[in-house]
This record gives sequence, structure tokens and C-alpha cells, in this order.
Amino acid sequence: MHVGELQWLLQDFHSVSPPERDIELLDEAADPAVGPDFWISRWADYTDDNGLGYQLCDSSVGVLFCDNTCVMLQNDGVNVIYVDEDGLENHHLLKDYPSSLKKKIILLKSTCCFLEQRLVNTGRCVRRPAEGDSLVQPPCLGTWLRSQDSISFYLTNGTLQINFKDHTKVILCPSMAAVSYINSRGFHTYRLQTLKQGCPQDLLTRLKFARSVLQHLGSEF
Repeated sequence: MHVGELQWLLQDFHSVSPPERDIELLDEAADPAVGPDFWISRWADYTDDNGLGYQLCDSSVGVLFCDNTCVMLQNDGVNVIYVDEDGLENHHLLKDYPSSLKKKIILLKSTCCFLEQRLVNTGRCVRRPAEGDSLVQPPCLGTWLRSQDSISFYLTNGTLQINFKDHTKVILCPSMAAVSYINSRGFHTYRLQTLKQGCPQDLLTRLKFARSVLQHLGSEF
């Protein structure tokens, strides 16, 4: 897991106490090339009975169950990834899977329909398929955390996404050492190294909150 890496990145970022900077002045510093490959664009909470359903930005759909297993249908609509209680991946076809997964596959199918028909995307049309995307296996949802004002998603590739009650979102990518910020102005990605030179107060507040989320996640792994 990449929790420790993200914790170090944010600790290093906050250690310099970045000066406040108007977000409009950051437009030229935005760097789409270091944006996340994957993020959660839609989700539905089934925790009273089953777990949490989600859709990634590439249209892959998964369900993280209350027993900490996860099943995900890739965007080809054919291949299924099942992660068991021990974190081991198993690969199946939507038309050919063990009978023990029947109930979970049924819920996965209903989740696909629900998310596609009922919910609004996060970051729609932001990410365009790149050459070689079909060769990259999408991450699964590893865990999630809900608070009064936010919901946080931690993907198995180390990406941390936090959706806030005011509809702003931050996506932290450890491999790129970058943060994407989604607000009323759109979807912008910045290197943390760049933000050390100046960071908008609203983004700085959200990055401080991200540290508390990572502390909680660090106690789980």
C-alpha cells in the first residue's frame, strides 16, 4: 500500500508552510501531464446491506463489499477482477465465474445499471483515453472513509480521493507527487513541489484534511 508514501509527501509539503496564493494565479502552473490515471467518477453507498458501488473514470465498475472483498467489471464489459479477503486477485469472465460469486456478480450488474442511469459523473470528459490504456489494469477500491463533511476513497494503486460536501474534490497521486483539485473552476492538477511556492487557502485546508485521512488509513494497514 502507498499510504506511507502519501503521508511523507504531505508532511514534506506542509513542512515549508507554503505562502497563500490566489488560485487564479496558478492556472499557468497547472500540469495536466501529471494528472491521475484513475479516479472515482460515481459511487453509491450500499453499506446497510452490501458495501459501496463505484465507477472509475474509465467506466470500469466495482463493488467493495462489507467483507472486504471487491469485484470489478472492466470497461470492456467482459473481464471481471475479484479480490478476496486476503487481497489476492482472481480473474474471470462476466459469463464464466465461480458459483460462489453469483450474488456478488448480480449486485455488480445492478450497480452498473444504477450508476450509468441515475448518477452524475465527476470529471466527465476530462480524461481522454491514451495510447496503451487498454493494457493498463484499473485499480480496485481498497477502502473508504466517511465523515460528516466528506467521503474518502483509497484505490489500490495508492490514489487518495476526497469528495467534500461542498462538491469540491482533491485527488492525490503518489506516483506523480501531484494533486488534482476539482471545484467550480474545473479540474486542475498541480505538482506538490510547485504548490510549495504558493497555495490557495481553500486547497491548503483540504490538503491538511487529507493528512488526517491518511493518519486514519495508516492505522488500518
